[in-house]
Amino acid sequence: MGRTRTTATPAGTWSEHLVVEGRSYASTLRFTANGRAMILAGPRPGSVGAGYWHSTGPDTFRFRIVELEFDADGVLTGWVDIDQTAVLHGDTFTCDGVSHVYDAQDRLLATVHAEGTSTRA
Repeated sequence: MGRTRTTATPAGTWSEHLVVEGRSYASTLRFTANGRAMILAGPRPGSVGAGYWHSTGPDTFRFRIVELEFDADGVLTGWVDIDQTAVLHGDTFTCDGVSHVYDAQDRLLATVHAEGTSTRA
């Protein structure tokens, strides 16, 4: 009898270690079973984000999130368009991609490479 392979899913909450241009950050991500993706905390204080994810293979997925950044008074200072491809390894996943950083007036400030390793929380 053959074994049926099930598709792994990132649905759940994850603790992420992120490296952007050589700088390390910690954040908390959440993926829902219906394809939503969120930044619940960090990587910068006060930042949050939302977007989507979709499966690209049995153990791979892609996610795209818009992260909003605020100053200490709650004023929007900019946003980041995050686009990552990911590979699931049980209760961890690795991801890699490009982020576009914008100011509050929607001017592109930088395009940066980001990669991360996440574990289920």
